[in-house]
Amino acid sequence: MSTPTEPLTAEALQRALHGLLTHRARGASVVVKVVNTVDSTNAQLLSEAASADGHFLIARQQTAGVGRRGAAWQSPPSGNLYLSYCFHTSQPLSLVSLLPLAFGVEIARELESQLAISIQLKWPNDLYVDRKKCGGMLLETKTLQDGITAVVVGVGVNVSSHPSEELLGRPVTSLQSSHKEPVLLKEVALAVMRAIILVSDLPSAVVSKRLSREWPERDLLLNKEVCVSQSAGNEVRGVAKGIAEDGGLYVDCGGRMETFYAGEVSLGHIGH
Repeated sequence: MSTPTEPLTAEALQRALHGLLTHRARGASVVVKVVNTVDSTNAQLLSEAASADGHFLIARQQTAGVGRRGAAWQSPPSGNLYLSYCFHTSQPLSLVSLLPLAFGVEIARELESQLAISIQLKWPNDLYVDRKKCGGMLLETKTLQDGITAVVVGVGVNVSSHPSEELLGRPVTSLQSSHKEPVLLKEVALAVMRAIILVSDLPSAVVSKRLSREWPERDLLLNKEVCVSQSAGNEVRGVAKGIAEDGGLYVDCGGRMETFYAGEVSLGHIGH
């Protein structure tokens, strides 16, 4: 039986995924690699993107983890999940833009099933428990030949510990903080991997349908007053009204509806 501190191994994860992989069109093409330390799992897979179709990379520690908009993601060797997955797709970029949202919905569903806790999503790609951030995603792409795009999705989840709220300046938590029984890193990793594999295999029409049905149920921002901080330094305030078909965030700015595709969104005491 696994223990909360048991090291992840590629062999154990590959065996556990076997039942799922045999029902996929891509089947045994999924490869799992676990390393002790890496600068960034996303950066590593991006550098290998042409030959890394169907590859998972998990690190026990990252020395230069990156979140959205270049923000540092604290990645100490403390039993948390630092994972990236690379896959190739010929789907249009309009689908790729929806993937961070779709991955979030499916990861939340898998973790809830595993841990019996409630997880909300903060646009575009943060996981929240009890209105505190417990994880996030970063999706990057690289154009290959013959109309193929390599997609690399990175997922960081605070499993057994979390960074200092004082240092980050915002509420944060871990899955263990919200769960009475021990939370096993291996089980969290498998839940995230199952979610990623499932979404990466879906056609665009199914992704759009799932988002329209399931995102509102988890939308942390829906009908709340928000402030959108943009790169130019200006701030826009309004009421969040859900997501557009292309993944943008609808904000009602005093009767004028605007759609945002970038920027940091804050809600009350919730920061970045």
